[in-house]
Amino acid sequence: MLVMLVAVGAAMRLYFREIPNFAPVAGLALFAGFFFRNRWMAAAAPLGVMLVTDLVLGGYQPLLMASVYGMLALPVCLRGWVRAGVERAAQERSGLSYGALVAGLLASCLACSLAFFLVTNFTTWAVTAWYPRTAAGLWSCYVNALPFFRYTLAGDLFATTLFFGAYAAWVAGRERAAATAAVSA
Repeated sequence: MLVMLVAVGAAMRLYFREIPNFAPVAGLALFAGFFFRNRWMAAAAPLGVMLVTDLVLGGYQPLLMASVYGMLALPVCLRGWVRAGVERAAQERSGLSYGALVAGLLASCLACSLAFFLVTNFTTWAVTAWYPRTAAGLWSCYVNALPFFRYTLAGDLFATTLFFGAYAAWVAGRERAAATAAVSA
């Protein structure tokens, strides 16, 4: 499963590379945190995507790369909260619990996108020569990065929906197959 997630994530990142900051990595990390019991295995998924694709796309300032990699692995830390929401929705099987799960995933996705924006742009300001090391320089860095935030959020929402939606469809298919087999027996 880890190899498949890295392969799919890498293919998506390379496919969408012309859209600035539109990447499936944070959504993949959110899903990996939910899916894998081992947190290191979960963190290996988004980091693997970044390592593989940066070999193709190229690297950049090392401290900025570390900041980007760290922020793209951060969604794994939400694993307990996401798992609890999925388990609650599976137990209750009500529209309200599914709605709460979707709202929780959207909130997690938004929080990850916002944290990525804040931290990576602060790092850009702090470690590159692109902006003066003043409050006005920091403000300018954030303002100039705002157009890219919409792509970050769109990519995160897309990937979160894709990975969790595919998983939900797979689980539902297994449940239907089991129910059909039980009726046939």
